Amino acid sequence: MLYNHTMKKIYVLALLFLAFQNVATAQQETIIEEIEIREVEDVEEMTEIPFSVLDIAPLFPGCENDSSEDKKDCFQQKIFDHISANFIYPEEAKKNNIQGRVFSRFIIDGTGKITNITVRGPHELLENEAKRITALIPNMLEPGQHGGEIVRTLYSIPLTFKL
Repeated sequence: MLYNHTMKKIYVLALLFLAFQNVATAQQETIIEEIEIREVEDVEEMTEIPFSVLDIAPLFPGCENDSSEDKKDCFQQKIFDHISANFIYPEEAKKNNIQGRVFSRFIIDGTGKITNITVRGPHELLENEAKRITALIPNMLEPGQHGGEIVRTLYSIPLTFKL
């Protein structure tokens, strides 16, 4: 009988331990989910600042060794180099003598990722090429900063298609 009583106590303690462990795990998962949700909300709520007024430009790959003043110039040069290296005039646009300027706009988010690409131009063929080139821009090594805080950076590129 003493054996049965001892076994019951061990069984009850084991059940309490498992119940406590499940509650602790559930609370920990809830805390982690809340932190992840807050981080996502913070990124979405970041202020969008135009590139021209940033205190610190996003760090384009290849600009790591430049001084902080030169990082904006380096960024813009890397964007120009990227466009030059990837530009392909659409054949259909050539055949139909389609020309014009396309404005490509995007955001560099708080993680340095290129997002929210929009294009506006005189013809869909030109817009599609501008969007393709913009989508190929590599993610930044660091996001832009303004007023000591990480911000979403708004950047616009005019692309001129001329035959």
